[in-house]
Amino acid sequence: MSITTSTLVSFVTASLITVAANAQTIYKSVDQYGNVTYSDEPPANATAEKLELKPLNTTPAITPAPAPSPPLVSPAPSPEPEATSPPKQASGYGLRLVTPKSEQRFGPAEKTLTVVMLTQRKLEPGLRFEVYIDGKVQQTTDSNNVSIALSKALQGRRSVSAAVVDGAGNVIERTEERTIFVIRPAGHS
Repeated sequence: MSITTSTLVSFVTASLITVAANAQTIYKSVDQYGNVTYSDEPPANATAEKLELKPLNTTPAITPAPAPSPPLVSPAPSPEPEATSPPKQASGYGLRLVTPKSEQRFGPAEKTLTVVMLTQRKLEPGLRFEVYIDGKVQQTTDSNNVSIALSKALQGRRSVSAAVVDGAGNVIERTEERTIFVIRPAGHS
């Protein structure tokens, strides 16, 4: 059985990582044929070079966000309210953000921020969506899909949310705020 150089390098690298995780001192020895051996104990019948390893930097694993649930089907239209009951204010849209994801990063190659909102039912006449960045209205529309140009002015940590708003500017329903990060290169807009 022949061992290729890349297999040997992979094995040695894996061995070093394993050894480094368990001990900070390892020993390197070279036999008469030029084969290099790394160990956490000095060899009994050969001379070895003692190597001190620096602590390893580690990064915790990232837990992926749960997949978005499928869009909800619009409920059947409700019967007309009785003449004696007061008019109902529009609500119950189940408004939620699909994109952007919380903690999402937008690098220099990305030119737009797409905000996609889902509702359980269609907007009633006279209502609209408002998209907010850092609590300020960025765009007003009757579409649930909004594209916002990313510029140097939006660079940094930002919060994004959306709302269903009536003609008088009253918020009927609002989504949660999501944090995003916009990264723009220096000198570009």
